[in-house]
Amino acid sequence: MKRPRVARVLLVGILLGSISVGSGARASSVSPSLTLRLGPSVSQHYGNRERGLEYDVQSRWRTSITAGVSLYLPVVDRFGLQQEICYVRKGSREAIGTKILEIPTVLDVTYDLDYIEIPTLLRFNWITAGRSTLYGLTGFALSLKVHDRYVLRGDVDDGTQVVPLRADAAMPEVDLFDFGFVYGMGAGMKVAGRDLTLEYRFTVGWNSLKMPTYAYVPFGDEEILVDNPPVPLRNQSHWVTLGIRF
Repeated sequence: MKRPRVARVLLVGILLGSISVGSGARASSVSPSLTLRLGPSVSQHYGNRERGLEYDVQSRWRTSITAGVSLYLPVVDRFGLQQEICYVRKGSREAIGTKILEIPTVLDVTYDLDYIEIPTLLRFNWITAGRSTLYGLTGFALSLKVHDRYVLRGDVDDGTQVVPLRADAAMPEVDLFDFGFVYGMGAGMKVAGRDLTLEYRFTVGWNSLKMPTYAYVPFGDEEILVDNPPVPLRNQSHWVTLGIRF
């Protein structure tokens, strides 16, 4: 899987918008503002296949929601800092091809990872007209894992017998913290007397998470653990939020 290229496009736009900051920067006449936001999100894992790993990973999206609050602190009219705290659901749905007992097997895996995320962002106001603003965002985010779940289903078929593989558990072995880079853009406007914001955000993880692939095989009245090596994957997420600005 390849890292999405949308980050490059957004970053170029943000940097182009920042050029105008130096040409007419003056002390900001904009007051600090607090925004409450809510919206849908989609997330996925990505990772490069490392030499020596016997995996073929196909990832699908997890669809969920995000919610949070942000504080915007203007420095000049066209530039400011945006500090946030958000609740974000990440994860993915994976089809992992591997070999178990030298038998090619496809494992259907669900990874659910929920975080409290703290982004620290630079905001560049590209266009400002009255109470309406078009802006770009870039920065980083530190995430604290607050919930996780790992579910695996698969069958080992040697041509004569089918052996089911199952797992359903938490993931305490996955890192508690995650670090990512953030890119985005947004628009602020006044609608029906309310100051609203519509914002798109893309966050891509920096550190690899060792995602489990172990499973249990029924054997009589007991279960035998098949302890496969973890898969190194990284978080990525897209979300769009509607916010009310105070």
